Amino acid sequence: MNLIKDHAFTLTLFGKAILFEPVSQRLKVYDLPNRNLLDPFMKKLKKLAFEKGCDKLIFYVRRHEQPLINPYATRYEGKIAGFFTGEDAHIYALFLHSGQYNTRLTQEEKNVFRLVKHKQGKGPSHCFKLPPGFFMRWAVPEDINQMVTLYKTVFKSYPTPMNDPAFIRQMMDDGVYFLVVEHDRRIVSACSAELLPVFKAAELSDCATYRKHRKKQLLSYQVAHLLPRVKDLGIRTIFSYSRSVSSGMNLVNAKHGFHFGGRMLRNSNICGRLENMNIWYKNL
Repeated sequence: MNLIKDHAFTLTLFGKAILFEPVSQRLKVYDLPNRNLLDPFMKKLKKLAFEKGCDKLIFYVRRHEQPLINPYATRYEGKIAGFFTGEDAHIYALFLHSGQYNTRLTQEEKNVFRLVKHKQGKGPSHCFKLPPGFFMRWAVPEDINQMVTLYKTVFKSYPTPMNDPAFIRQMMDDGVYFLVVEHDRRIVSACSAELLPVFKAAELSDCATYRKHRKKQLLSYQVAHLLPRVKDLGIRTIFSYSRSVSSGMNLVNAKHGFHFGGRMLRNSNICGRLENMNIWYKNL
């Protein structure tokens, strides 16, 4: 994994929080200003994007805000049902260099859809079992160095600095819930749930398994235990962004009854390049 020195942080524009994610060259907006401020807001936002080297602007809007954003955004990418405390989030994108992006599905992406289309909801939690010799538990700070090694090995690059022990420790301190699976007392798989309490939503993320231990349903087993935990914490919707060319997490999401919400173009710097990401969501 490439060493990532910068991570996402929040900027403020017209009193609205803007999430700046330099590694994936994007700005995210979860709250639009009033209609009469939209023109100057968008002009300032584009200027900010150019200053920060961002190509993609992403807007999460409620249904009644769709007519407001339509004149500004160039692409509707999908939705996360229930994201805003039970209200759907509709996701729009504006590319500052939109002409260079192909919106058609690649053959790899078609193959993934073909593989997962019959798996929707066909894996209730009791169906997932760990193989003999594997053990799952909640991660603790003493696991961080092994987790860093796992993420460095699995991902050539990653949107967040999971190769930085201090960053993972900060995530744990901020209430991100990690599950890990061990084999021979070594961590071989991990995943997390990052809570967005203001929206009563959570993101299923940071899913990784060493290649030699894949196809053993380790992540499926972890997700089956992560879902009831976040539900008990008051989370109403869990969502996931999965690489559109990789079957692994798309299959996990489909088996757990997540719904496909759309595809985000050139969205995340992962595995050495900006990749398209499939949106998945599940209402708890």
